[in-house]
Amino acid sequence: MPRFLQGWLGDVVRFSQQRPEIYKVRQRPIYSLRQSILHIKGHGKNPIIAEYKRKSPSGFNMDRDIIEYVKFMESNGVAGISVLTEEKFFGGSYKDLEAVTRAVRIPVLMKDFIVTEKQVNSAYSLGADVILLIVRVLTERELVSLYKYAKSYHLDVIVEVTNEEEIEIAVRNNFDIIGVNSRDLASLDLSLEKTKRLLKLIPSDRLKIAESGIRSRDDIQQLKEAGADAFLIGTTLMQDPNKIKELV
Repeated sequence: MPRFLQGWLGDVVRFSQQRPEIYKVRQRPIYSLRQSILHIKGHGKNPIIAEYKRKSPSGFNMDRDIIEYVKFMESNGVAGISVLTEEKFFGGSYKDLEAVTRAVRIPVLMKDFIVTEKQVNSAYSLGADVILLIVRVLTERELVSLYKYAKSYHLDVIVEVTNEEEIEIAVRNNFDIIGVNSRDLASLDLSLEKTKRLLKLIPSDRLKIAESGIRSRDDIQQLKEAGADAFLIGTTLMQDPNKIKELV
């Protein structure tokens, strides 16, 4: 069982445990997010993971055309696409994920609260190349087990942390891609300053992704100086897709 969690986090984990598994034959090759990030970074650009979401517990709510959005982001050189698939709190769906993986030829992250192998199976079947595992909602044993299970499919795995203790767990288990979320999942408070501090604690041989609260090129520059290799951006790009042109 995942960790005991209260409030909306506890609810989302319970709903996640009950998600039905999707059985389909995967229709596309696996695109490596790691390689995409390193390629873009090697050409002096900012590796951006552009996120599509319909709503969030922090108050975001928007229903933008999903295919138009992800194709626009792909054409502007993003490193990958993140698709929210959590239904109750983020308005996402597996249908959204499948639509995106059919529409683009770049890495796609299934952004969800993954707590079961069934969810990993669904991610692979629907064409996702990357999954997210959140240290906050899993025991260390579950985290390691799901990480290895996803790797057996050759998927990339972003392990998300929000504090020093979670970084220690991610580092000692040799997880190769670590995401630092600027938003605290319980309180929903946002702090780029905290993210900059935490990024500096992660060894340089790990790929580091800064997540949430990124609004400008200056934010990106400060996070880069703190050690971030890539940047997951949702609300800013959903509100103004053309902003991608100045961020990449």
